[in-house]
Amino acid sequence: MKAAVVIVPTQLAYVSIPANELRSFVDELFPKFACYPMADSLASGFGHRYVAGHDLLLDVVNTVSKDGIGEGTKHAGHILLTDFPTKAGIPIPGFSESGLGHILEQAGIHRGWLQVNLCESGLGILAISEGSSDLIQAIHGTLIMNVSTFFDTFVEGGVEVSFAMATENPLLFAGGLENIAAGLISAWNTFSIHIDPFVFFGSAATSAIIGFAVASGLVRASLGNAIITGIRSGVVGALFSVSPAFGFGALAGFVVYRLGGKLATIHNSHLQALLSIDEAAYRQLVLELSNGNVHLHEFIEHATPQLTFLDRPEMFPSELITVASLTKTLSDDAPCLSNTYNTILNDSHSTFATDGLLLN
Repeated sequence: MKAAVVIVPTQLAYVSIPANELRSFVDELFPKFACYPMADSLASGFGHRYVAGHDLLLDVVNTVSKDGIGEGTKHAGHILLTDFPTKAGIPIPGFSESGLGHILEQAGIHRGWLQVNLCESGLGILAISEGSSDLIQAIHGTLIMNVSTFFDTFVEGGVEVSFAMATENPLLFAGGLENIAAGLISAWNTFSIHIDPFVFFGSAATSAIIGFAVASGLVRASLGNAIITGIRSGVVGALFSVSPAFGFGALAGFVVYRLGGKLATIHNSHLQALLSIDEAAYRQLVLELSNGNVHLHEFIEHATPQLTFLDRPEMFPSELITVASLTKTLSDDAPCLSNTYNTILNDSHSTFATDGLLLN
């Protein structure tokens, strides 16, 4: 917890310093580097350092290549000595808007995570160096999880991540993640149990076979219930190979589950009995109501359904009659009528004989 003890009050003290006073104090310490026109003229306003002119990796190298080492030194001195200690800070080298910053902003990362100042960088480096030692020990297996390790990893890492989220400090966030990762690895190495795979799967298979044999052979359960019983036995046997506590816990869970099912079945049968009507009691009630009341008896008789359901409905024969597929086809050699005929011409008149035969 030494890092957290240093980080928390330092961060709170730095936040309490007014930004203008801090800027004036830094400018008075380095008056020659307080203003550099080539950096400040490229952009102005809030966040102008992230926009242009203050990237140590891109802008300073460009100044050196164009104007020489002297101008590059002034440019770098202005960024590191007068801008870096202020609360606004400077962009992470290479992650300004002209560099990789616009790509990360498109991915949803706020530009505040891409800028750091002197205090945030110092606290972040301190957190990373302290968390890296814990992480290395956890990876080597020498960091045993106990109360002090819990506070040194999970608690300290949680504090660092919380302050990093509040101040948008990427270095402090990385240090907090290192501590949390060290705690997870330490807890796994401390509380994990080595199990021989042959013992684990052998116990599960043996218990499953015994459970299936008992359920199908002695209890005479159905095939589905026997398979389910075998699976449950295999699970209990596998857990017993890990730890007797796990085995007894699983066994108790299965017992409670079965007892709950039995109690639910009994409860449902009682509810079904409450909602059902005994046929003999119903007939006795009808007879008592009908005595001395003929009209009520006739009304009940007419209201009673007259449907009769057969216990054994008639089954139709399942034999099929196949229709013969041999069909008679007509011959395509059919006689054709002659298409020549005699016509009566309009210009020639034919007369028929008028002498007829008279029948007596």
